[in-house]
Amino acid sequence: MTEAATIAELIALEQRRGAALVQRDRAQLDALFPDDLVHIHTTGNRMNKAELIHYVMEVLQFLSVTRSELAVKVRGDVAIMTGRMSNTMKRVDKPDPVSTEAWVTQVWVRTPAGWRQSNFHACRAADAAPAAGAGRQG
Repeated sequence: MTEAATIAELIALEQRRGAALVQRDRAQLDALFPDDLVHIHTTGNRMNKAELIHYVMEVLQFLSVTRSELAVKVRGDVAIMTGRMSNTMKRVDKPDPVSTEAWVTQVWVRTPAGWRQSNFHACRAADAAPAAGAGRQG
């Protein structure tokens, strides 16, 4: 597979990840995340795979996930993806949605089962105002 094809595959997987968050697709999220996932939200909260999937299924409802300015560097069986992320979400216990703008770095690892997102780290974009009432969202 060419590097361009690998990059296209990774971007498609990232789009699937975003759709799975919005759709609360547990099976898809389980398939995309390895058991040793490290996920760091814009708030600095760190979650493992089980915690993140529980959070998405029970605490938070993503209303939209948009990615832009994606750049991917492939280094053998590891790929680093950076880009802008815009999310609109709401906690299930609060009525009002919030939006976040962040820069994200993701590490994807090629496994025998395909590419998996091993690490995710988001940092609120400097040109974005803090989301009011965002709590543990990211």
